Amino acid sequence: MEATHFAEISENQGIPKKLPSVFLDSSRFFLKIPLISKDTILAYCDTGGGFTMVLPRITEQEDIEPHVKTGLLKGVMPFDYVLFNDIVDNPDLPRPYPMRNFVIRTPFNAVKEPFLVIPPMDGELKMVSEKLPQMDAFLGQGFFMGKSWTLDYPNQEIWSNTPLGAKDLSNPDVQKIGLKKNEQGSVVFGHPSMEILVAGEPIDVLFDTGASFVLSDQGKKQFNTQSETMSGSFIAASIFDQWKQQHPDWKIYPASDLDRDIIEVPEVKVGTHIVGPVLFARRKDEIWSESMVHSMDKIVKGAIGGSMLKHFKVTIDYNSQLIKFDHTPKITTSTTDIE
Repeated sequence: MEATHFAEISENQGIPKKLPSVFLDSSRFFLKIPLISKDTILAYCDTGGGFTMVLPRITEQEDIEPHVKTGLLKGVMPFDYVLFNDIVDNPDLPRPYPMRNFVIRTPFNAVKEPFLVIPPMDGELKMVSEKLPQMDAFLGQGFFMGKSWTLDYPNQEIWSNTPLGAKDLSNPDVQKIGLKKNEQGSVVFGHPSMEILVAGEPIDVLFDTGASFVLSDQGKKQFNTQSETMSGSFIAASIFDQWKQQHPDWKIYPASDLDRDIIEVPEVKVGTHIVGPVLFARRKDEIWSESMVHSMDKIVKGAIGGSMLKHFKVTIDYNSQLIKFDHTPKITTSTTDIE
C-alpha cells in the first residue's frame, strides 16, 4: 500500500487526557472501553502485542453483530472485523493506528478506518482467555502508535497526549526508542526497542507492557499465589544462561513459567534509576533473532514488562520516538478525563 493511504497520525495536540483503566497486580492494565450497547469492556494493553482485536463473544451482542464485516488480510486470509467507530461510544478515546503491514482489504479498497479484528477462537486464544478471563479485547502495537502516553504504574493511571520533545533530550532519564521503518523512513511496526543495564552491561529490549508469565503449578507454589498469570519480563536464553553462570547467588525458579525457568535479577538500571528485584523468564534466542526482528529496528535480547515497569511513571512518545522513566509520578498540567 502507498504511504499516502496511511498518513501519520499525530495526537500530540491539546491537553493530556486521563483514560479509564483497571490495573491487574499493579503492573499490567486494561482500558475500559464504552460500547454503543452501553456495556463497558476491558481491553488488555500490550505494547509488544500484534493485532488489535475484540473477542468473538463481544461481537455476538445484538447491537454489535450487524456491524461485523469480512475482509482479506494480505489479500488471501479472510478475517472478520468491526470498525472501531461503529461499536465504541466515545469519540475522544484514542483509535488504533492503521498499520501498513496489517492491511485488511474489501473487494475494492483497503480498510483505512480504525478497526478491531475478530479472531477465531483457536487454541492459543482460548488458553489466553481462560488465563485472563477479564479480557474482552486486546490492544496491541497499532493502538499505541502515532500517539504519546504516560503509564503511571505507582498511581495506577493511564494518560494519553503527553508528548516528549527535543527539550527532554537533556534529561538523563529520557532515551530514544527504535521503531521499524521502511525504505522511505515511515514507521511500519509499533514494537519499540530501548535499553536497560544489568550488572553494568547494556541490553536492548522490547518495551512490552503486556509481558506475562503463565504460571505452572510449581510456579504458583514458588510465588505463593493462586493466580494463573503474573507480570514479567523476558530474556534470551544465552543471556539467561550467562547470568546463571556468572551470578550463582541469583535465585532461579525452575519450570515456573509453564516449563520455562525464571531468574530473579537483583537490580536493573534504566536512566539514573536502579530498581529490583526484576523477574525474567527464559526465552529461546531465535524468538528475538528470527521472529521479533521482523517487527523491530534491531535484534533485541528480551522484553521489559511489568516486573520492572511497575516502579515507574513511564512516558512514551511514538512520534518523537522518546521514552522517559520517572520515579516522581505527578502530573500537574491541565487535564481532561475521559469518562
